[in-house]
Amino acid sequence: MAIDLRKIDPELSYPLKQVAQFLEISYGTILKLRKNAKLKSIKIGKRYYVQGKEILFYINNG
Repeated sequence: MAIDLRKIDPELSYPLKQVAQFLEISYGTILKLRKNAKLKSIKIGKRYYVQGKEILFYINNG
């Protein structure tokens, strides 16, 4: 199934579980990508979020 880039707003931040759904990969893989700094995230309170522009960058540049 292809990723629908129209659903990703570059100006919004998304929780890690939603990022996993966008990228069609497991939540565990998202955690590894975040830990290895391959997918930049920000911490707000106790939760991590990824900006839409970072998701699009990851899709385009892997």
